Amino acid sequence: MLEKKFFKIKLPPVAVYGLFSFGILIMVFLFVALSVPEGDFLVMKGAVGDKSSLLNFSFVTAIVCLINLVASWFIFKKDRVVSHILGILAVSVPAIVLLKTAAIVFAY
Repeated sequence: MLEKKFFKIKLPPVAVYGLFSFGILIMVFLFVALSVPEGDFLVMKGAVGDKSSLLNFSFVTAIVCLINLVASWFIFKKDRVVSHILGILAVSVPAIVLLKTAAIVFAY
């Protein structure tokens, strides 16, 4: 009989949330860096920005995600539900920022 071999890599949930968050943040940075023209202002109702302000917004998002992941890691041993909520926030915040920057760029 043939045995099925699977890769048994045991990652904590915080690492999985961190990988997803990191992937979305990379997409945000690439999207802003490649699709926003240098020096042009993108103006729409409720949003004004150029490349540097959108990159600053992306850096702030990265810091917020890092804070959520660190808090999730410290809380993981005590309360797993709160840890998962913080991890999900670390993934959803960059996803919302990606949607926001995409809406600004495509509306332009």
